[in-house]
Parts: sequence; C-alpha cells; structure tokens
Amino acid sequence: MQRKPVLWLALLTVFSLVLGACGGDETVDTTAPVAAETTTTTTEAVATTTTTEAGPMIELVVWADESRAAALEEVVPAFEEETGVDVIIELVDFGAIRDQVGVAAPAGEGPDVFIGASDWVGELATNGILEPIDLGAKAEDFTSASRNALTFDGTLYGLPYAVEAVALYYNTDLAPDAPATMEDAAAACADMVDITNCVGIPGGGDGTDAYHMYPFVSAAGGYIFAATDGVYDPTDVGLDSAGAIAGAQALEGFVTDGVIASTNYDGAKNQFLEGTQPFWITGPWELGGLNDQDTVNWSVAKLPKIADGTPQPFIGVQAFFLSSFSENKLVAQTFLLDFIATDDGMAALFAADGRPPVYNATIAATADDVAIATFGASAADGVPIPNIPEMGSVWGALGDNMLLLRNGEIDGETAMINAATAVREAVNQ
Repeated sequence: MQRKPVLWLALLTVFSLVLGACGGDETVDTTAPVAAETTTTTTEAVATTTTTEAGPMIELVVWADESRAAALEEVVPAFEEETGVDVIIELVDFGAIRDQVGVAAPAGEGPDVFIGASDWVGELATNGILEPIDLGAKAEDFTSASRNALTFDGTLYGLPYAVEAVALYYNTDLAPDAPATMEDAAAACADMVDITNCVGIPGGGDGTDAYHMYPFVSAAGGYIFAATDGVYDPTDVGLDSAGAIAGAQALEGFVTDGVIASTNYDGAKNQFLEGTQPFWITGPWELGGLNDQDTVNWSVAKLPKIADGTPQPFIGVQAFFLSSFSENKLVAQTFLLDFIATDDGMAALFAADGRPPVYNATIAATADDVAIATFGASAADGVPIPNIPEMGSVWGALGDNMLLLRNGEIDGETAMINAATAVREAVNQ
C-alpha cells in the first residue's frame, strides 16, 4: 500500500528515537494492555515485554466493540507488516467506551485509538481526552455533514466512517405498503389479528431511550438546544416548546389507543422477529441480523409523519478518535489516514458493521442497496445529536420522562415540562 512520504519519514524518526533511547542492545520492558477475548466492560493493563532484535516494538492499542473489531482485523495485518507496529485490539462494549476512556486515558492505561460517536466530542474534547485530527487532502473523501458532526469549537476531533438514524422496518406480509403517517399505521393494525403490538419502538417497559423517542419531540418543531450555524446555545432549551409538547401529546394518544405498547428495545425487536408486530422503529445496525434470518419478510421506509409533521431523527456519526494521552500519536495517525481512510478500509468497515457510509467511494459502491439508501434518506431528514457537553444532561431527563409517558404515568405536556426543567437545572449548575 502506498504511504504518504511525510508520514513515513516521521514514523521512521519515531522508531530511531525509540531505538536511541534503548542504549544499544538493552532489552526494554514496555507495558501494554492485552486484547480481550470477549466483550467486556472493563480494561486492565497487563505488563508485557515486547522486543525485537533491534529493540522494543511499538504497540498501538485500539478499543472497539465486536462488530468494528471484526473489520479492523481485515486492516491490521497490512499495517503491522508495513510498519512493524504491533496492534492490540481490545473488545470493549460500545456503551462503556466513553466513560472508561475518560478514566483510563489520563491514568496512562487507555487506548491510543478508540471507536466512538459524534455526540461524545464536546465532553471528551473539553476534558482534554481527544487529540485533533487533520485529514488533509482526504477531508474531501468524506461528506461535509460527517466532518461537521465531529467538529467542536472549530476543530475536527475524529475520523468519520458511518452515519446512523432510525427508520421504519415493516413486515411486508402483514403490511405490504409502508404507512405514510402514524395514523395510517394505526389503521393498518386495526385490521390485523394475532398481533401483540402495532408500532414497536424502544423507550418503554423497563428501558429509557431518549434517542428512539426523539422523532416525537422533533416532528412538530420541538428541539433540544437552539442552534445557529451549527453552534448550540445550551441556555435555549426547546423540550417544552409548543412543537415538543404537540409531539409528546401525539405519542400519548397512540399509547392510550394501544398503537404503541410500552416495550423496551428487546421487546420490540423480539415481537417484530416473531411476526406479531408489523412495524419497528430502530436503526441500521439491525440490518445484518435481519438479512441473516428467514422468518420475517421485511422492508424499510422513512419514518411516518407524526402530528402532521416530518420527524427529524437524531443523526449520529460513528468515528475513530485519537487519545490525547497516546504516546504514539504519529503512529496512530498513520494507521487512521493510510489504512482506515482508504477504499479497502472503509469497505471492510461497511461489510462488518452495515451502517450507511460517509466515505464517498463507499457511498457510490452501495448506491444500489435500497435499505442503505432509505436509512440515508432518513438521516437527510434528521438533525445531528448536539455534541456539546450539556447534552449529557438531556439523555436521562428526556428518557425518564418519556418512559413515564409510555407507561401511562404522566401526560405528554407534563413529560416535556419536567424534562425541560431538569435540563435547565443541570445546565445552570
């Protein structure tokens, strides 16, 4: 694989400095984490001695969840062969990466590179965890929206590779045509027998889920924080705006009428796969599993209208981040720019993960995939998840109150007023 001359020369310089510090033929002990064999929510550094005849080998530690780790296994061998760098991939549950890297990285026990999401950027950059990434000429290989989602205070902090937003899966045996509105979905279900739920959407039962609930907030014009040219104002909270309340009241009506049952993520998924639920709202990460099963005939469509408005689902960008505490930043950037940000690297990630790509060559290569195109269209209707630190106060406040609404314990207006009040109190602390 052709490498950038400047990066390769700098990488050789790093190697020479390391060797010079070894004092000739001395063997040097280096400490590095050992790759886990199963998904874990903890990471522990294990002391190892890694040497070659010439001196110590540089080790690059990457944190990824299971699906992304599978793609990295396709890329890593070529990088190791060309550079002599040993790459250690540690499996870490995606939901645990953000919190764990915030603790482990400053202690010198974290990864050099880790997988994450665009809404993490503000918090991690503010806390000094993220190193800026300069894509150089390769910036134009990615969509501008994906780069913007990873930009905080004018600085790019991640290498994007995929975008995600929820859409509507539907059972084509039960509902041959996708509903244009939620009312259409309800009408279709009225003629069905042996169904346990009409529209399955996470955020009920015993599981809060503000992410999946947001289309109801946004359809009639509700919002989290006001934004101007991509700059958010955390003092302008829109969760109790007229549009947000109208969307929540529409949800309240569907709950009362039995169109949307109070199911958590697994409940909604299982009912769809069992054929007892015609509609299921979730994201492209389920495409692989649906393609592998042969029980349910399905298709996917954009979200139906809610409260006479077009839902704006959250857009999240998946990315590779570089730790500011890494002692191998130059090596890590070489790995990202010359081996991940390539046609082969991005194709491997898409094949393993299935989320809609943001790398232009991969977008072109998947243009005939109807499901991927549909999720892309849903994302085009959506809004980026705010990537400012204050967003951390939103998930619990919104998710908890929507759960109470889904369980019939409070009405729509109360849910949104309570959520907005909790966010304002947290932001003003």
